Amino acid sequence: MALEKQSFSTDKISRRSFSYFIRKGHCCLLLAIQDERLAGYALVLYRKGTQLARLYSIAVADEFRGKGVANSLLPEVQRLAAKQLCLFMRLEVRIDNEPAIGLYRKLGYHRIGMVKGYYEDGSDALQMEKSLGSASLNQPSTDRYQQTLDFTCGPASLMMAMHKLEPSYSMSAQEEIQIWREATTIYMTSGHGGCSGLGLALSAWRRGFKVDLYVSQTSVPFLNSVRDPQKKEVMERVHQHFLSEAKHTDITQHYMPLSLPQLDQYLAEGAVLVSLISVWRLTRTKAPHWVLVSAADSYCVSVTDPEMDKEPWQTELDFIDVPVSREEFIKMALFGRERLTSTLVIQNRK
Repeated sequence: MALEKQSFSTDKISRRSFSYFIRKGHCCLLLAIQDERLAGYALVLYRKGTQLARLYSIAVADEFRGKGVANSLLPEVQRLAAKQLCLFMRLEVRIDNEPAIGLYRKLGYHRIGMVKGYYEDGSDALQMEKSLGSASLNQPSTDRYQQTLDFTCGPASLMMAMHKLEPSYSMSAQEEIQIWREATTIYMTSGHGGCSGLGLALSAWRRGFKVDLYVSQTSVPFLNSVRDPQKKEVMERVHQHFLSEAKHTDITQHYMPLSLPQLDQYLAEGAVLVSLISVWRLTRTKAPHWVLVSAADSYCVSVTDPEMDKEPWQTELDFIDVPVSREEFIKMALFGRERLTSTLVIQNRK
């Protein structure tokens, strides 16, 4: 805490947070000790279920500045992150901190974005990234849309997909709720309904995009998630209505899971995917959730999540174009006892 107070005037890590990271955190806190004194530290956070590490904070004591402490800490935390099977390291740095930016660039980090007003004093932050292995997810950064309601992950993911294909398409809260109204079904025991794959496919088709839907079952999706007979009847009616509407479109429905080779092929052709996942492998909660898939290589799949967890130390950088191993993604993309898979392939019309 003494080093933290010495190093930062704002955005300091609290004693409570340090205690949590040391005792329970999914992280690495590496110390530099010289002459039995604390010369510096580097704190790297890992996100469960992903191959992403994030340099959350690094500090060097005043009396050890200019002696290569940071230059020693960074390669070591990168090595330790790689041992945790992380493929990328990301960080934020003040846009006016030229010495730090120079060091990061020297170590192979490159700019991937900027966040306005990121720090407590209103300063902007550069977002930077470094590959820790052979992964090569080179892609334009996704314009992430944060879902505004608990039940609109599907519309938010679909809007990101359509905006990625057609940058003039505007993402907004009004459009988010409109798509939800078009695409929703009922599968929760309480609360608002969520969106089915076919409902989202119809919304994308209405907005001028070509859609292929891969779904692993012909029955009503999520039907076994509710017990109320009346809700089941409503779900069946909604699904039959979607099927009737789809007959008058060129939406192609494939009653099978989308394989990884097919995923690679579609992405190579310029498509963007919206995929249903179970968030169990990320947050240990059993809920269906829609995410954007925009890139893949032989090691991992790039996922953008429209919802952020509630941890105060997490930022948008933890949820945008996140690398997930191919094996982990296949496990994520199964929901419920029926192991439902549902993926929309969205493309521009030629």
